[in-house]
Amino acid sequence: MIKILLYKLKQDLLSLGKYPVSKLSGDKVDYDQYWSKRRSGTQAVLSRWQKHRADIILEMIGSGSSVMDLGCGDGAVLKYLREKGGIEGVGVDISDKVLAQAKEIGITAIKKDITDLNGLDDLPEVDYILGLEIIEHMPNPEEFIFRIKEKSKNGMIFSFPNSGYYAHRLRLLFGRFPAQWVSHPGEHLRFWTVRDVSWWTGAMDLKLEKLIVYEGLPFLNRIFPSVFGRGIIIKLSR
Repeated sequence: MIKILLYKLKQDLLSLGKYPVSKLSGDKVDYDQYWSKRRSGTQAVLSRWQKHRADIILEMIGSGSSVMDLGCGDGAVLKYLREKGGIEGVGVDISDKVLAQAKEIGITAIKKDITDLNGLDDLPEVDYILGLEIIEHMPNPEEFIFRIKEKSKNGMIFSFPNSGYYAHRLRLLFGRFPAQWVSHPGEHLRFWTVRDVSWWTGAMDLKLEKLIVYEGLPFLNRIFPSVFGRGIIIKLSR
């Protein structure tokens, strides 16, 4: 535990003066490039922290539920949920490249631009809606949530970075904005801390059934999750 703590602490501190990329061509966000960099060339295989997140989600929804993963990418999350929890899933994404990869591993996939709110009406109804690392990319996630919630019978689960993570706070202290993006600084449009989430969901009259802070610095993230936890998962009940 101490070795892992020191390793992650070292990585966080080394990142304070760095940016994910060194040059920008002026191009807009390239979604295919984003996924290529995020997966690092490995198709449909979750990283350790992504498996941790998926395990938390399985505890929230239980085995045998039906889910719709919005922004499903290559289908790796749905594959993991299917194999470990018997989840019946459908993925939704806009990229032909990642949808083809999802279909190759047997994931039912729908091509859809989820930022086009008028196009959400023809999506199927499921037990749970999943939105993993997507709402921080949207200019108006509130409107999106109100529109998509009608497609969930039991609730919605969203995950996003904790902008109150100590490394992000230190970057601000040293004059740099939190670098939560992967390949382009225009990826993330919205930001939340743990306190923000509690206020935000209450302000929208949404029932926040569960809020879990995960990853970050081991041990410390259990004592002070809002400061030392790197990611946030919320479950909103119908």
